[in-house]
Amino acid sequence: MRQLVHYYDNFNIFTEWCKEKNINNSEKLLIEINYPNDNKKLLKILLSDLEDSFPDATIVGMQSFASFTNHQVSDLNKDPIISIMEFETSSISSMVIDLDKKYIKSDTNYQVDKNKIEKYLQSDTEAVEILSSFNNCETSSFINSIGEDFRHLKIFGGGATSKSPYANNSFVFYKNKIYEKAIILIFMHGENLTVELYQAFDWKPISKKKRITGTEGSVIYTMADSPALDIYRKYFPNLESDKSVFLQVPLYITKGNSSYTVHILDADLPNQSISTAQPLEENDIVQLSIGNYNAMMNRTAEIYNFLTKTPAQALWIGSCIAYEYGFRIPIKYYISNIKSNNHIFGYTTTQEYFNEENQPNTFHNHTFIMAAITESNNSYIELEEYEDKNITPFEIANKNLYSIMHKTANELNRLTENLEIRVNQRTQELKTLNDELEIRVADAVREVKRQTAIVNQQSRLASMGEILENIAHQWRQPLNAVSWVLQDIEIKAKLGNQSEINIEEVAQKINNSIQFLSNTIEDFRRFVDKSSDMAQTFNLKKTIESTKKLIEDTLTRLNIKIELDCDENINYKGFENDIKHVIMNLINNARDAFEENKIKNGKISISVYHEEDVLQITVQDNAGGIPKKILKNIFDPYYTTKHKTKGTGLGLYMSKNLIEKVDGTLEVLSILNGKTTFLISLPEK
Repeated sequence: MRQLVHYYDNFNIFTEWCKEKNINNSEKLLIEINYPNDNKKLLKILLSDLEDSFPDATIVGMQSFASFTNHQVSDLNKDPIISIMEFETSSISSMVIDLDKKYIKSDTNYQVDKNKIEKYLQSDTEAVEILSSFNNCETSSFINSIGEDFRHLKIFGGGATSKSPYANNSFVFYKNKIYEKAIILIFMHGENLTVELYQAFDWKPISKKKRITGTEGSVIYTMADSPALDIYRKYFPNLESDKSVFLQVPLYITKGNSSYTVHILDADLPNQSISTAQPLEENDIVQLSIGNYNAMMNRTAEIYNFLTKTPAQALWIGSCIAYEYGFRIPIKYYISNIKSNNHIFGYTTTQEYFNEENQPNTFHNHTFIMAAITESNNSYIELEEYEDKNITPFEIANKNLYSIMHKTANELNRLTENLEIRVNQRTQELKTLNDELEIRVADAVREVKRQTAIVNQQSRLASMGEILENIAHQWRQPLNAVSWVLQDIEIKAKLGNQSEINIEEVAQKINNSIQFLSNTIEDFRRFVDKSSDMAQTFNLKKTIESTKKLIEDTLTRLNIKIELDCDENINYKGFENDIKHVIMNLINNARDAFEENKIKNGKISISVYHEEDVLQITVQDNAGGIPKKILKNIFDPYYTTKHKTKGTGLGLYMSKNLIEKVDGTLEVLSILNGKTTFLISLPEK
């Protein structure tokens, strides 16, 4: 048995490649295609050519948002990836369940007609691969029924994804026919055939628990008697313009003793309801969740050990599309130790199918699966030797920071839940409630300080890594914001002003800071990862306004005003997050200067305008100017005149690097006892 992978360009080249590899028409060929494109006409031509050249082979595949090319995961590739498994002693059979032709027992609930499938089974059937374009709310029960009826077989596979993650028109194909509502079953038979499965699920809950109070089938109408979408709007107010948040932050369901995530198919914004890929019930517990980056990266060694100990001559990979929204790097590491591209083939999936002992379901969401297929127990996939040092300092930092984020979120959630229980149970016992609040706030303050100390220590240990320095600097502001909120609670509690403490508002502010921490990590990952850098056109006024909002409370408290002079129609093609960070740093520096110089009624003026083919952004403050002896050094790393609690000296250094990355310049003009002006010049290209 062997597996070969071809990066398709045209059929003539493919034909020559087949001759070179001695691939001939045979009923023992399984030709499988990852089609990362929407163009069905080109696909039909390819399928027709393949069927003419390989009439006896099994030809299957499905559409995929991304593909594996040259040990990378890419959503930019639009060319088909063709995997050919050539079995030696085993055989293949296949069937299409065309759901438009009623391969079902009921008109209301899709169920497997077991008799139709049993005709394809043999005494030596080892496994079934499932490819599906049937991506709606009935899919889960349909696939689970297949798994239940044939649990003695190894089952693996996944659901197709289109190039637009929320489009419902993905497709699968069999021979020369394309299906938009079908399930393909590929049966693998052979006495010597072995299929072993590996699966990983690394999404963890981070938000407050809510109970479903209104649902019908797979549509959630209310949680805790509030509109279902409120669980998202609390943290993501711009759902109308960006639905990718549903992939990044899926719902985490606790049902009895089992927990899992569900793929969100759609959100009905007018009715504030959510449609999921699995049916849910009232009283199910719901939380928001996010990928556990630390756990994901730890899977690299685990997958290496799986491939080291598991005989395999071919591999099949299914990676949930949610990994494409912030967690692509772990997937890249999962395949990094596989020497040959001939064993790296699979799909980006909307859902993943696998069965295992003590697991009642075959349908899953937000997982990574790998099937190891072999006819020889003495054959193994050739691997590069795994070493921990292959993981870069940046990835180690990412792991640690995500670990801190998850632990902090869990601790804050527990704190919030305990406080709510106390308030509900003992509303009349104000003195006892006040005492407990003081204790819990004090504990929370100590915990946040401990976490801050951990982050600071990590940044010191990684001081030689520029990226860690930047991340540590960006984390300082939101962590201080959390500390200020908690200190404000402690002071109000000690002064007996407990009635002024708004628990929901406090929890929201803390969670907003945690979300900013997560966004900062992702922003800098994109800044460092050159392969994923993509310039986009954005509106400067909206970008600066959104940056102002991040520190609006602090500026209001200090009576600092920001005046923005920017035309509504000024757009720029570049890296929006970089501009946000630079503007944020300049505003924060001005704020610190106002405080240090004890200037009241501080004013920061931001102007955006074009000067020939250059976009100019000026940030001016009236904080008293910068002495000449200091002015020449302000862009040097670690140079700061502030106390260590207020800065590390990396803000302006980082800002200059971000602007110079796009061939721009960052300059400063300051008049002592007067005003300081920073000038950002960005070429229009």
